[in-house]
Amino acid sequence: MSPHELITSDLGFLHSPFSLPDIESGVDCIVKHTKLNNTILLYGDRDADGVSSTCLLGMFLKTYPFFKNSKIDILVSSESDPYGLCKEAMDKIKKSNPGLLITLDFGSSQVDEIEQLIASGMDVIVLDHHEVPTRIPNKCHLINPRRLDSVYPEKKICTSVLAFKLVSAILFYLSEEYNKLYEKNIDGKSIYFRNGILLNEQTLGSLDIDSSLHRSNLNKDILRNVNPFPIRDPKSKPFLDDERFLYYEQCKKIPGFLEILESEIDLSGIGTITDMMPLTGENRHVVKLALHTLNNSFLSSNTKRIGLLELLKELKLNPNQISAKDLGWSIGPVINCAGRMGKTEEAVSLLLSESQTQAKVFTKSLVSLNEERRERTKRNLDRVYRYLERKPVRKEGSVVFCYEPDMEPGVSGIVATRMVDDFKKPAIFIAPDNGDARGSIRSFGKENVLDLLHSLSHHFLHFGGHPEAGGFSIEISKIPDLEKELEEKAKYWLEGNSNKEEYVIDTDFTVMPDELNDRLKKEWSELEPFGQTNPPVKLFLKSVSPVHLTPLSGGKHIRFNCIGSGSLKFMIWNKGLEFQEQMSKNGSFDLVGSLEENFYMGRTTLQFIVEWFGKADLVTN
Repeated sequence: MSPHELITSDLGFLHSPFSLPDIESGVDCIVKHTKLNNTILLYGDRDADGVSSTCLLGMFLKTYPFFKNSKIDILVSSESDPYGLCKEAMDKIKKSNPGLLITLDFGSSQVDEIEQLIASGMDVIVLDHHEVPTRIPNKCHLINPRRLDSVYPEKKICTSVLAFKLVSAILFYLSEEYNKLYEKNIDGKSIYFRNGILLNEQTLGSLDIDSSLHRSNLNKDILRNVNPFPIRDPKSKPFLDDERFLYYEQCKKIPGFLEILESEIDLSGIGTITDMMPLTGENRHVVKLALHTLNNSFLSSNTKRIGLLELLKELKLNPNQISAKDLGWSIGPVINCAGRMGKTEEAVSLLLSESQTQAKVFTKSLVSLNEERRERTKRNLDRVYRYLERKPVRKEGSVVFCYEPDMEPGVSGIVATRMVDDFKKPAIFIAPDNGDARGSIRSFGKENVLDLLHSLSHHFLHFGGHPEAGGFSIEISKIPDLEKELEEKAKYWLEGNSNKEEYVIDTDFTVMPDELNDRLKKEWSELEPFGQTNPPVKLFLKSVSPVHLTPLSGGKHIRFNCIGSGSLKFMIWNKGLEFQEQMSKNGSFDLVGSLEENFYMGRTTLQFIVEWFGKADLVTN
C-alpha cells in the first residue's frame, strides 16, 4: 500500500469485483431468475458478518428498481441450529423452494449438500470467505477469494465485503459500461481491459484479438467496440494501477452508481471489523468509507438504514465521529448477540426496518438482549475461574481447556477470548447446547486453530472458523475423549511455534506522562482506523506513580491518574483487583497502552487505556 493510500480513501481505491471467481456467472444467474420471477432465497449465517452481508444484499434487492417485482426471501441461522447447511437448514430451504439460493458466510466446505440442492432443480450461489476444500461443487457459483484459482488481489476479505462486491457487479452488469473493451498502447503494443480487468492472452484469443497486433489489424466488428484508455490527470491518483483507474473512470460514467455504493458500504465496515479482518489493503479503504457513510447518516438522518440509525442513537455514540472501535465494541456486539442468544431474526429485522417505530422496537429489544449476553458472559467467566481453581491441571497444558455441565450457551467465543487474555495461551471453552455441546477455540499467537481442529475432527459433529478463531459442536459423551487426546495433539500443533514463556509486547514510543495530550494523539490520526494487524499506537511509560484510584464494578475495573499527567484519566479493564494488589506492594509501575477518545454524556475526553502494567525487563523501542 502506497503512502497515499494510507492517508486518503475513496471508491477509486477499490478493485473491480469481476476478478472474483464466479461473480460474473453469479450476477447473470441473479438477473436470469429475476426476469423469470423466481423466488430468490438469501440464507445467512448467525454472526455479525453473516447478518451484515445478508441485510446488505437483501436490502439492495428489495429496493433497487430492477428487482421491484422479485420475490426475495431471507432466512438466517440461529444459535440453536448446527453450523451451515445442516438438516434443519436443508429442510427450511426445501420448504421455501427457491429458484435461486444464495448462502452468505457459509457453504464453501459443504459440497455434498450443495450438489444435493442443485440436483433438486435450484441454482446455488455461495458467497463466502472461509477455507475452500479441494473439490468445488459442480454447477455452483462459488464466490470466494480463497479459491486456489482466484486472481482477486485480496484474500482476507469478509462476506459483507463480498456482498458489497456483488452489489457493485450487479449495478455494473446492468449498465452500458458492462463488457466494453478499452485499449491502451504501450510502446506500440496494445493491451486490453474489460470490466476493470486486464485481459490475458487466453481471454483475448476467445475474442479473436491478438494482443501483439497493431490496432489497424483488428477485426472491424471488434474495432467498433474498442474504446481508448482514458487520459490520466497527473494530479489525480497517479499511483493507482491501470485496472483500478479504468474501473473507477467507468463507474463515474454510470448515473448514480457511486452514490449507491456509498450508501451500501456501511454494513461492509461492520462485518470487516467484527470478523477481525486485517485492516490493510482494500479492507482499510472499506472501513474508512463505511465510517464516512455512517457519520454522514448519523448527522443528516438521510439513510435507508433506519434500523442502524436508531441503533447508533440508542448506543449514544458520538454523532460527530463514529469510529472503528464503535463498530467493534458497540455496534457489532449488539448485532452479534442476536445469533448467540438464538434470536438472529431480530438483528435482521432491525437492519431491514422500514419504519422508525419498528426500528425503535427492535433496537430496544437487541440492546436488552446484549445486556443479557453480558450477564451470561459474566456468570460463565465466574464459573470458569472457580472451575480452574478446583482443577488447575486444566490451565497448565498447552491449551487451556474448560467444560462444565452448568455453563450457559451462546457466549463461548467471548469466554474463550478472555481465557486467552488471562492465561496467555490458546484456549477452548465448551458449554452444553440443545442436547449436545458447542465449543470455541481462540489462538494466542500466530498458530492456526483450524489445524488443531482438523486433527481432532473425528470427535466433532461440525467445525469451522478462521485461523485465529474456530468453533465446533460435539456430543456431550465425547467431550472426555476429546480432552484426553487434546494435549497430545496440541503439543504437536504448537511444535516449532514462536510462543515463548515470557510475555512480549511491541511498543511504538516511550513517553513521559506530561506528553500525553491531544496534540500527541493527532500526530498519528491519519493512521486510523485501527484494528486487526493495524493496532493503535502503543506507548510505554516508565516508572509512573498512580494516584486517585477509583474502583469500578466492585473493583473489576479501575480508573486513576498518574503524577505528572494532569487530569488525564488512566483506565484498566477487568484487572482492577490485580492492579490494587500490586499497588499495595509497589509504589510505581511501567505501563503499556494507548490514547483514545472517550465520548460520554455529550462530552469527549482523552483517556489512556492500559493494556499491561508491571515491571518491564527489557525495553527496545
